[in-house]
Amino acid sequence: MEIKKEVDIISNYIIRLRKHFHRHPEIGMQEFETSKRIKEELAVMEIPFVAAAGTGVIGFIGHGSKVVALRCDMDALRITEKTGVTYKSEVEGLMHACGHDAHMAAMLGAASVLKKYEEELNCTVKLIFQPSEENCLGAKAICDGGHLDDVSEIFGLHVFGDIPCGKVSIEEGPRMAASDIFRIRIMGKSGHAGKPQQCVDATVAGAATIMNLQSIVSRELDPVSSAVVTVGHFISGTQHNVISGEAFIEGTARTFSTQDCKHIEQAVKRIAYNSAATYNATAHVEYMRSLHPVVMNDKRVTQTAKEAAKELFAPEDIISIPKMMLGEDFSIYQQHIPGAFAFVGGGNEELGRAYPNHHECFNIDERAVLVSAQLLIGYVMKFNEKM
Repeated sequence: MEIKKEVDIISNYIIRLRKHFHRHPEIGMQEFETSKRIKEELAVMEIPFVAAAGTGVIGFIGHGSKVVALRCDMDALRITEKTGVTYKSEVEGLMHACGHDAHMAAMLGAASVLKKYEEELNCTVKLIFQPSEENCLGAKAICDGGHLDDVSEIFGLHVFGDIPCGKVSIEEGPRMAASDIFRIRIMGKSGHAGKPQQCVDATVAGAATIMNLQSIVSRELDPVSSAVVTVGHFISGTQHNVISGEAFIEGTARTFSTQDCKHIEQAVKRIAYNSAATYNATAHVEYMRSLHPVVMNDKRVTQTAKEAAKELFAPEDIISIPKMMLGEDFSIYQQHIPGAFAFVGGGNEELGRAYPNHHECFNIDERAVLVSAQLLIGYVMKFNEKM
């Protein structure tokens, strides 16, 4: 199979799919129209499929007892798009700001090519269209449904806007961080802005809590540790002349060490309770540990993917990228079976498409979708060779 040629033949189809998904984003576990479109495309290709994990879809290509899985994610983010492209989101407040639209299009493109060469496959390929990656619910639901029980290994990838288009990174070992979520509710006493002596200002207590949380990594962990504590959501107050009686803080901790993870949890709770008490407020902390663990690439699966990449791309386009503090529930699959996760560049500064993932202006050079499709096909065919 000439993989690049086959993908080039259907490139317009793949790009059209990506633009369709981009225009119609849906959040995790509510990807109803997305799921419907995926099923329609698989049906046209005569690829059998089943529903999984609510809005998820799993397609089947090939034959044979040995089963290999490809995975892509489906959900979007609560971000208002500001790219200005003609295919921008048609859903106010939702956006494919992480590239999952590209992942789905690449997977369907790969499915089309693999179906064409199905008779050459000595294995069964499971195409896992997974819901709710951003909420860390989808991979667990797929596994709980038993859909990985017969799979020997799994491969996935992610496009990144801050990696140049055409570059790929496939490396063994730790690649993305374990991710925790914490929620802190600060309770004070509301009242008139002109009479602060009668109130307990939850905004001040919340602000102090946020600032104090920033000292955990810089002052409590070993400087050589890799860890991040980020507050991404802070709500307090209703209007300018009312002192807030309640504040809500939501954030994430990212680590590669179980020891650091435990320390950060204890520190978040200690700082929240003590910071609130300093301002005569009280705090309630909800800390959710390891919604997904570290993405740890298996040596053997990584080698298969690298062999495929070397046949598809120039040596200078296969690059080394350090592990990231971003989280990925692909790691949940890797807790069950060997797997590898690749990084695919989608950035192009000349086109104004070099914004990081989760940015309101995030967009990619669409050649990255084609590169992704090539890599998915290449991995399957290289796996098939080894059968």
